[in-house]
Amino acid sequence: MTKHAPGAVAPTAARAYDLTSGRTLLQHLEHWSTQRASQDALVFLRDVAQPATYGRMAWQGLAETVDVLRRRLATAGISDQAGTFVALPNCPLLISLWLAVPGNGGIVQVMDPDAGRLAFERVLVATQPLLAIASTANGPIIAEAIRRTGVPTELVVTPEEALWDPTGALADHRLGTLPLQDPTAEMIAGRLPTSGTSGRQKLVELTHRNYVMSGERMARNSGFTSEDRHYLCSPFFHTNAQLYLCAPPLVTGGSISVVPRFSATHYFSAARWTGSTVSSMVAPPMRMALHKAMDAAGPVDPGQLRLIQYGMNLSRSDWDAWDELVPGVQTRQIYGQTESVTGVLGGAVWETDDRATIGRPFLGVDEVRLVAQDGSDARDGEPGELWVRGIPGETLMLGYHADPQETGRTIVDGCWLRTGDVMVRRSDGRFEFRGRAMHIIRRGGENLSTYALELDLQACPLVNDVAITAQEDPTLDAVVVAHVIPGAAWSENGFLAWCREHLGKRGVPDLVRVHAEFPRTGSGRVLARELK
Repeated sequence: MTKHAPGAVAPTAARAYDLTSGRTLLQHLEHWSTQRASQDALVFLRDVAQPATYGRMAWQGLAETVDVLRRRLATAGISDQAGTFVALPNCPLLISLWLAVPGNGGIVQVMDPDAGRLAFERVLVATQPLLAIASTANGPIIAEAIRRTGVPTELVVTPEEALWDPTGALADHRLGTLPLQDPTAEMIAGRLPTSGTSGRQKLVELTHRNYVMSGERMARNSGFTSEDRHYLCSPFFHTNAQLYLCAPPLVTGGSISVVPRFSATHYFSAARWTGSTVSSMVAPPMRMALHKAMDAAGPVDPGQLRLIQYGMNLSRSDWDAWDELVPGVQTRQIYGQTESVTGVLGGAVWETDDRATIGRPFLGVDEVRLVAQDGSDARDGEPGELWVRGIPGETLMLGYHADPQETGRTIVDGCWLRTGDVMVRRSDGRFEFRGRAMHIIRRGGENLSTYALELDLQACPLVNDVAITAQEDPTLDAVVVAHVIPGAAWSENGFLAWCREHLGKRGVPDLVRVHAEFPRTGSGRVLARELK
């Protein structure tokens, strides 16, 4: 067993082969605009509930749109790592800006379009963007945020029609005539927020190499081809949207189906209407879509949807319902973080998802470790924190924006990413997720995983959803608090009796709090810090 001495300097990861070959997002776009000029790059629904709102954009059309936007952005000063703040719903304009801003050497910062003024103010102050692009719905809020912060940011409010026909966007900015300077692979292309479910949200800086590597790794490990259509229903400010769903088709020449927002009611029907073949989800919205389909009590037609890659997990009762409703849709659990850029662990294309373990390290991952509390390498079957070895700015994030101290705590010795996630490695090499290190509750001398307990409690027929937090206790160190969204037959006594019968004494929460709904991130994860 080896030990990692605190403060010891290890050699940084050597680049055996650069998977990205130094290519940028813009170069991938230009390549497919000639190789698959008339093939679909984007298809979209303006209204997630209405198939008649279907539209499409070919690769050549996308490249031409991005070129126009690049020239208009250049007149606004967007080059040389200048920032652009974008707060739009999922739409063709958002995808086009995601390519055009870094295509000029700028940095794109996508925000939740429905965020409040304080959230907009925090990002404006932190990133000092030259340009903010909003919709008519949130333009007044962002204008007020700019006024209150005093940040010299130009605001462009985009009319509704330009969201779906991007050639009309930024029309007040003339087309520049000077030659555009193409970006390099080392430039920062975008900033993505961490989930912030438990603590302070941070901004992760990602280079062009990061984005291209993500597309390559996901496509090669997941078996994506140019025939796949990736279902973009996740919010675009989330890593799942940019790195797991949009980066792969830029590598393969596939296509992206865009809906303005996630709809649990229309998840499967919108996938069918847009011809989506693959999706990437986290478990909470996946569970919402499942339960809406169960409530509809009719057949589910997912169309051509063949694969859903997911993070986190569902309860056994939910999986049973899933297999009954959509048996033809394959599922595959994968693991990654915004900081790890893309998937780190997952099952192979030919393996059956066991719904219990994540899988093994992906091809293209330099090395992983499970580090026990004493700094030694955890044995098989023993819990440890997952560390991932890589190269910052290529296979790991470049760092946290304007936070070198936190970057140094997270990337150890310049090459080891401390994920903060506790896992167990089984004897067959597959990893099992136990929870965030900060989400392990020590109650009366025993360690309880909030993640595992939530999965068990979500199987109770008396509840619609459950989230777990801890509360300090002078006798037991901490006690378990179950936050419950009750079902139709709810009673607290019945819930506790079910827990005792099905989970034993260890699985009975100490306190129960009833909620009408949970505060959630844009991707559907529960904001545990707000439950407290």
